Amino acid sequence: MSGTLGRFTGRQADARPIGRRRAAPAIMWAVILAGHVMCLPGSAEAQFSPQAQAQCELSAIGSTRSAFAIQTIRSACNWLAVNEGSLLNESLRPYYVCLVQNLSGAQSDAAAGAIVSACRAANPR
Repeated sequence: MSGTLGRFTGRQADARPIGRRRAAPAIMWAVILAGHVMCLPGSAEAQFSPQAQAQCELSAIGSTRSAFAIQTIRSACNWLAVNEGSLLNESLRPYYVCLVQNLSGAQSDAAAGAIVSACRAANPR
């Protein structure tokens, strides 16, 4: 490699390994930290539950005829299932709960649109 230009600096590249002694502890700490993150208890991470999403959809869709309402219910149930137990997006939860509770039984896209607007107005982000 001697005599070639470095990738980012434009300077001559050196053939000897630089920083191996400094890289080993950094890699070791990265592995340790990654291990701690991967071993967090279930309550500390958001855990997706396909069963919870399916139950949410089945209970909310019922007699709903509006395609827009059905799609919005599915999206809201997905959001609720994916973010179950997560405190990160807790402020958005009431909006999605509002959608699931109020879109059930919507017969037209116009009615569904009005419900979505009402939920948005009642739960500003």
